[in-house]
Amino acid sequence: MLIASISFAWMNACVKYIDHIPVVEIILIRAIVTLIISYITLKKKGVNPWGNHHKFLIARGIFGALGLLCYFYTLQQMALANAIVIHYLSPLFTTIIALLFLKESVRIIQWISFAISITGVLMVKGFSNVTTFDFAIGVAGAFFTGLAYNAIRNMKGKEDADVIIFYQPLIALPLILLIMLFLPYQIIIPNAMDWLFLIGTGIFTQIGQYYITRAYQADSAARISSVSYIGIIWAVLIGKFLFDDSYPISVLTGMTIVLVGVFTNLNALIVRQLADKIRSFFVWH
Repeated sequence: MLIASISFAWMNACVKYIDHIPVVEIILIRAIVTLIISYITLKKKGVNPWGNHHKFLIARGIFGALGLLCYFYTLQQMALANAIVIHYLSPLFTTIIALLFLKESVRIIQWISFAISITGVLMVKGFSNVTTFDFAIGVAGAFFTGLAYNAIRNMKGKEDADVIIFYQPLIALPLILLIMLFLPYQIIIPNAMDWLFLIGTGIFTQIGQYYITRAYQADSAARISSVSYIGIIWAVLIGKFLFDDSYPISVLTGMTIVLVGVFTNLNALIVRQLADKIRSFFVWH
């Protein structure tokens, strides 16, 4: 998840650099790049690219494409860290969906950690220049992402990680073409530097998707999804040094609260043991 978060951070930076290019164009080219890489990888591994669990593979592709469309829109409309923090509502949606449909158990301390993180997200929304519409688009993207990650989780031990990754651009490509067909817009021809960032978007996505897929196949959705919050750190650093983004102390406080929630979740056992010791201390006295 750490490797995935770093890869996605650089993918975010690439998208931010080409904010003059429409989101659908970026996703179209990204889908073509990742589709080619995925197909070559599967051929070299000798794995059937079509997989076996088509219902969940297609669901992963559709929800992933919709989540990506919303997410890339917010990346281009607001400061980098703000867009990412709002997108980090997805772990909450991931956990709730896993609880309802996959019957995964979620401890009380994990719900508390999510409540802490959500408080931080709302602080970022409340103290930054984010419109209600953009915030709503970001929340919708987080919800679709939560659905996509649960589709991945449901295929644990059933599908090769590269097959799952292959279906993302396979479904996204015709979906984006349909959107471009029914919602005409002015096409922007990328220059040489634009192409560099567009291809970079596809490459960093491929790396991130591989490791995040492996992660969701290895552990519970509640634990895995919370690690993605570490990306806030990369977002702040990249936004500050590459895009000269500035964040007021209130927004930085909100981001810190989000991270406190993450570490509470990851160290739930330690936190519970500490709480038991504190409770025993007061009972004894």
